[in-house]
Amino acid sequence: MSKLPKRHFWEWFKRNNKEYLDLNNKSKKERSYWLHELNAHLRAYYKFFEYSMALPEKGIARLTITVNGRAMHFKKVDLFVATAPEIPGWSITALEEPMPVEFLLEKQMGEAGVDPAEFSFSFDGNDTELAHVIVYHPLCGDDNAARFLELAYGALYNLLGERSFGLDLGHLEVDNLSNANRDNVYPIDELPTHIGWRKSPVVVGPDGTLEGMGK
Repeated sequence: MSKLPKRHFWEWFKRNNKEYLDLNNKSKKERSYWLHELNAHLRAYYKFFEYSMALPEKGIARLTITVNGRAMHFKKVDLFVATAPEIPGWSITALEEPMPVEFLLEKQMGEAGVDPAEFSFSFDGNDTELAHVIVYHPLCGDDNAARFLELAYGALYNLLGERSFGLDLGHLEVDNLSNANRDNVYPIDELPTHIGWRKSPVVVGPDGTLEGMGK
């Protein structure tokens, strides 16, 4: 942990936030400079901190402080973001929210040769604290398992969001769909709902309705 106080970063970002609101209008060299500055100031406070940024053409920009799903650092992120000042035009959040399953996975999809939306899954065991997950695909085999596993990790990170990925997911493996018990295999986009069922008798399903364990 740096000896720099939390307010050092936030005071710096508040002074310079308009540079980031205007980032899409800057030259490549200017963008690179300001992104490097943000990363350097953030890591000066805590070396495991990273960020993502959304800059829509209209509406509120979003700065998210992330540690790439490493749960041992979540408390530091939460405390850090809790000290953020109100900055007009910005929403500042701790940890990345759930995203579409294929978000930013173009490279991994190209290497595996499949779309993660085609994945299905089952649970390995009944541990209610950690979800041990097997991800299946008909083209998964010994020769490409490593590429499928990398894609599966990214897909689950997107689907669950960073907090659930770090706190709820246990062991992850991949296998060919032919090895699955078809009575206990589900589409990959249902994973957040099923993890919720394991932790609570009632959760919000994919369509926004309440779903119970008996469904």
